Amino acid sequence: MINEALDTLRNFAEYAGTHDHEDYLSLYLLVDPAHPENQSEMPEWKIYLKNAINDVEAGLDPVQLRQWKKVRLSDTAPETAWARTRKRLEKYLTSYSPQGKTLVLFISPSGEYRYELPVPLTNAHYFGKPHIQGFLYALDEYQLHLVLLFAEDQTRALTLALGEKTAELVVTSDQAWLRQVRKAAHSQDIEWRQDELSRRFIRSVGGQVDKYFLQNSDIERMVLGGNIEMANAVLGTLHPAVRDKVIAVLPIPITTPAHEVADRIRDVARQAERENELELVNDIVRAAGAGGRGATGYTAVSRAMERAAVRLLALPYPADAATAEPLLLQAVRNGATVEFVKGEAAERVIEAGEIIAQLYYPLT
Repeated sequence: MINEALDTLRNFAEYAGTHDHEDYLSLYLLVDPAHPENQSEMPEWKIYLKNAINDVEAGLDPVQLRQWKKVRLSDTAPETAWARTRKRLEKYLTSYSPQGKTLVLFISPSGEYRYELPVPLTNAHYFGKPHIQGFLYALDEYQLHLVLLFAEDQTRALTLALGEKTAELVVTSDQAWLRQVRKAAHSQDIEWRQDELSRRFIRSVGGQVDKYFLQNSDIERMVLGGNIEMANAVLGTLHPAVRDKVIAVLPIPITTPAHEVADRIRDVARQAERENELELVNDIVRAAGAGGRGATGYTAVSRAMERAAVRLLALPYPADAATAEPLLLQAVRNGATVEFVKGEAAERVIEAGEIIAQLYYPLT
């Protein structure tokens, strides 16, 4: 999900970079049919959208408002800019049917980009410069966790996207990796064969986990559980780079429902995230102070961004749109990572100038 969404956002950022003279309608719509307020005859998101359009049009020249039904999308006249934006919106929604939980739209007079996120976001709209930090925050917030629960003859592998709130959970995958059981030829060999099969199974699972991480680069962290003895045995077989992703070994039974698994790992996942953020921020601030690969404050970060030296941006959420959004767009275009931080890490960033950047090389 994350890499696919980032590719879509990067395409939009590149488009917006060559169409920075246009005004954009940025929409975040909670379209999830299972959301209680969307189960009435008129879903809540449609009511919100209607009010959002009215809100935007209240600040526009009335001459522009009467044109959207008859305007052609090929028109280039400045006075038809809003009419073309709204026509693109209406054209898209005519055949739209919700497939995810949140619909994100970036629409300008000349084009539109859309993506459905499998995570719930609050309805929001913005008009003017593109507003992408909500999109980026969703990708940063709902990080994927691989949970492996072990039993004698199988491993249950769950991929969970967790939010800060208990109710926020997306189960991306829930599958069983079965052990191949073979019978010994002679009864006296049964115990030895069982031990050998267990060792093979553990090595096999370790190999599967290593391979799984190579094929699923979105996964940020891993939790092991179920049979603790087996979990620790598998941990010892993992590649060191994969082993570093493990944040806990917990006694979670293999049959535990997915939402309960999420509840069991949420606190340790949150703690790991806060610790990682604080370590990252401290490293960047320290590097910036020593004239190394770090920059603090909007002036220094902007200068680094202009030189394509930024590897990662870190800032609290929400950030001031007027100052942050241009940098976020440029960061996405340049392939930089964006990290929204909370708690003590956010306080450190604010003290350092409200935004910091990890650099590829020191700036002189």
